[in-house]
Amino acid sequence: MKRLTLRPHAKINLGLRILGLRNDGYHEIRTRFQTIDLTDEMEIEVTPEGLDLRVEGVRLAADPTNLVMRAAEALQEGRRGVPGARIRLVKRIPLGGGLGGGSSDAALALLGLQRLWGLDLESGEIRGIAARLGADVPFFLEGGTALGEGRGDEIRPLPDIAPCRICLLLAPYEFSTKEAYGRWDSEPHGPTSGTGNRWEATVETPPRETTETVRNDLQHVVCEAHPELSQYLDMFLEAGAEAASVSGSGPSLYGLFRSVEASRRFRDARDWHPFRVVECCPVSRADYPAKAGLSTVQDHGSS
Repeated sequence: MKRLTLRPHAKINLGLRILGLRNDGYHEIRTRFQTIDLTDEMEIEVTPEGLDLRVEGVRLAADPTNLVMRAAEALQEGRRGVPGARIRLVKRIPLGGGLGGGSSDAALALLGLQRLWGLDLESGEIRGIAARLGADVPFFLEGGTALGEGRGDEIRPLPDIAPCRICLLLAPYEFSTKEAYGRWDSEPHGPTSGTGNRWEATVETPPRETTETVRNDLQHVVCEAHPELSQYLDMFLEAGAEAASVSGSGPSLYGLFRSVEASRRFRDARDWHPFRVVECCPVSRADYPAKAGLSTVQDHGSS
């Protein structure tokens, strides 16, 4: 029986600008995505028929609303003779934290099931399915450093960022993307005023990241909802981080440090409870397939 063990990666946003409100109701954005080595774990095993998902580590529905199930059903739709799968998902990436865990799970499910089921899909077709599942999903098909435009689903590869250590500060609560954008829309500038305010720092990879290159238009609305986050961002910079920001729509924060020693000084500076500090590294596009487990399909014989 064919089986694959995958490691869906989290991401951070190295800057995020809101350029306006689209006709389809989504926001036009420009952001730089970066995969990092905080991962979930996903085991997929081919079965004769049916789809079965088990989620461990968090309370998360394992029904057809789950993005992994939706990804599997999208691959089966309109195709005869496609077998089933048993999927075990161990969650380590926080839910609702701005780190893209659900989107990453969906992307890896698409890639893993396509391979295990022997489906011959063109890259454009798999990208189209990914985009329908969610705006961040296409990025996780290849990972690394990339520019995201449109809803965030128009992806262009960028050069790798400079080597660094990343400290994540994970909040003990969630903050929904819908709420973050809703708060931004309700401000005096209105939902379309960003159209002419194109921040070019997000278009290419700078030699070094700074607070300006990782500027996030949603940061102030996230910090207004949770004022303690502003204090923690200041602590990153006081500890020597080259840059610090909210990731995506938050509430996860990150700081970029030049060395392991500097990163660990921040980690050990205080008792962060009920927040949690996780040290990690960027994952390049070249390294992403192997680190995500996409290189090998194991055949364990029949059962």
